[in-house]
Amino acid sequence: MLMADLPDFLPPIIDLGGTWEEILYRLYSVFRHDFKESSVRHNGMRVIFDGRIMPDGQGKEEGFWHVVSGKDTECKERLIDYRRAERLPWARPMMESSARNEIKVFDYDHGTKDVGVRRYVWLADYDYVLILQKKKRAMFWVTAYYIDSNRGRRDLMRRYEQRA
Repeated sequence: MLMADLPDFLPPIIDLGGTWEEILYRLYSVFRHDFKESSVRHNGMRVIFDGRIMPDGQGKEEGFWHVVSGKDTECKERLIDYRRAERLPWARPMMESSARNEIKVFDYDHGTKDVGVRRYVWLADYDYVLILQKKKRAMFWVTAYYIDSNRGRRDLMRRYEQRA
């Protein structure tokens, strides 16, 4: 699918050109506007995120870093994931969207007590997925990412087919 063919409920992706400071400013502006300055709901439940600010988090919440970066397996720290980060403006409209053909919303039971059942909000044709977890009175936004491999797509399709 081409970005020009985006569904009408999605805003454009973020331009991630420029210095790191400019990129971080644009990304955090979207996060702050969409998730900190107003409440977000998914199927009637409030969506929350990890609000902890770690010493190396540049004053930004862990929830922010989990949706714009990924863990580097060699250096064990989070590094910007450009494909994930540029789609950040899609997260809120996807969470708040009513049922649509473009979005597969399903629960998948990971089976372990720590993880349990997670809600997937998958924009399959555009390879972007949000993962939420139900808490007592809210949905906790675990992460969001861009699916950049056929293996990742197959894994997500398997979870969709085995949904709870």
